[in-house]
Amino acid sequence: MSGITWGGEGVLNPAIICCDRHCGADRTALTWVGQDGASKVFTFEQLKDLSGRFANVLRRHGVGPNDRVAGLLPRTPELLITILGVWRVGGVYQPLFTAFGPRAIEHRLSTSGAKVVVTDAQNRAKLDDIVGTAKIATVSGDCAVERPADIDFARELEASSPQFVPVARALSDPFLAMFTSGTSGPAKPLSVPIRAIAAFMGYMRDAAGLKLADPYWNIADPGWAYGLYYGSVGPRCYSTVRLPSNLWSALSLSMGLLTLPAPQQPFARSSPPGRARCEKSRDGYGRSAAPENH
Repeated sequence: MSGITWGGEGVLNPAIICCDRHCGADRTALTWVGQDGASKVFTFEQLKDLSGRFANVLRRHGVGPNDRVAGLLPRTPELLITILGVWRVGGVYQPLFTAFGPRAIEHRLSTSGAKVVVTDAQNRAKLDDIVGTAKIATVSGDCAVERPADIDFARELEASSPQFVPVARALSDPFLAMFTSGTSGPAKPLSVPIRAIAAFMGYMRDAAGLKLADPYWNIADPGWAYGLYYGSVGPRCYSTVRLPSNLWSALSLSMGLLTLPAPQQPFARSSPPGRARCEKSRDGYGRSAAPENH
């Protein structure tokens, strides 16, 4: 399995599986609707371009393979751009729940050793008193970044090239850096390997019953496992654009997966025409999404 490589650039990388292999058909990758009702539609080609730019930003700031990059971001397009850009450079994405207080954030950042934290203007103040060496990239919208030491997300993205060859990875390499909830003692780190994508694909197909033409909206927060796995990663790794059989076999075998029939009681009900398929959840652990400071 270690010798398997695949992708448009001849490498195995989560950004290829979740983005690049879908390019060429002008397919919608994300429909985003803001609180003010404004909406934007992004194709896979656009996400490839934007995340390539962000990968160049990260490389310029010293991020390389296996480095952790954390995201303290709400559900905005910049979240996906960040995740895909981190993977392109060979890094590991670490989610941070936006309802965390500074204490919970500091523990997770110091434990992971994250090199960069990407946040927005609303959450930036939570990082003010955190001791650490991570650089901070701020998404400020149309406003100027107030702190001169911060990386200006939008400005550096615009100034960077979209061309970036994804770094080759192995199935056993981590691509997500998760933490336990911290309800019994300090939150503990765990790494998710690339081979776990096979399980995400199986869930989207057999549990959610997702099909290519389905609009899909997972309301779980991507700061926790469920929202990240099945709201951000899952819908984009699952597609009728088939993985090469040798890669799918390697992914499946490495997870010990069996092909299971669709459950009799699917977790997501079929939606009326024009309505998004929606999964109802609280947070990544099935609890109410309350702030946590451990």
